[in-house]
Amino acid sequence: SVHPPTHRLSVHTASRASSPASKRRSSKGPEGEAQMGSNKPIPTFDVVELYTSDLEITKPPHYLNDNLIGFTFEYFQQILFPKHNFLFINPGAAFVISHEDDLEDLMNTLSEKCISPKKRLIFFPVNDASGIMSFGQQSQGSHWALLVYDSEQRKFFYYDSSSGGNYRPAVRLARQLNCVLPCGEENKEEKKQKKVTVVKSTSPIVVQAKCPQQRNGYDCGVYVLCVAKALAEASIQGKRLGECWEYLKKHVDSAAVTAFRKQIVAYIGEVEKIVSEQPK
Repeated sequence: SVHPPTHRLSVHTASRASSPASKRRSSKGPEGEAQMGSNKPIPTFDVVELYTSDLEITKPPHYLNDNLIGFTFEYFQQILFPKHNFLFINPGAAFVISHEDDLEDLMNTLSEKCISPKKRLIFFPVNDASGIMSFGQQSQGSHWALLVYDSEQRKFFYYDSSSGGNYRPAVRLARQLNCVLPCGEENKEEKKQKKVTVVKSTSPIVVQAKCPQQRNGYDCGVYVLCVAKALAEASIQGKRLGECWEYLKKHVDSAAVTAFRKQIVAYIGEVEKIVSEQPK
């Protein structure tokens, strides 16, 4: 069970969750669209937008959208693992980082998101949407996977519940991130200056880690969330990324993934209740 946080959450009320783009993308997925109906905003974290239509697509056979993945990652950040040195990046930010072609703008974005090797683990959802205009406006792609940076091992680890379908987008993202998240052994300059040299690498270390496999065409997003949660828990227990297969196999299977869809709804209700009880 999860106890209410003792700190004040970073939240907003329903009146602030009003992005038209988010409304357009809130029910899309490769398995079709949930009926929008009366689509009302749900009070939640201030970096997340949720609508009543998002609740409908927590049910199978719907594909999780960026709203739900972003919300759950923020729940992990603020409620499940607030005392651990983990960072969970929302899908929109991961997508922008992946496609940013200006180094100065990229560095500013990474700084704003506090992405640095000072974090123990950094989790990034990876989507195969092909361009800025397509994400959240025309198509949000057809598959989710997970990229995790391990600052102690100085490597990226790639987890995909459908073979390696998103490996190329994951490597693209890792190349962008490599300008602040170093891979491989420290070079002499790093050791001397105690800082990372800024350089966009064409060959970051991306390890294709063993991952539980989905049995359908719509659970990839839920696998991303379940695997991210399990890896964070395994790390807290002292396990290293790349050596977590037995833990993943035990905690992430088709039954756990189906149950987690209901858990997302419970998380949403919990945060909504916390928001309603906080001073305006």
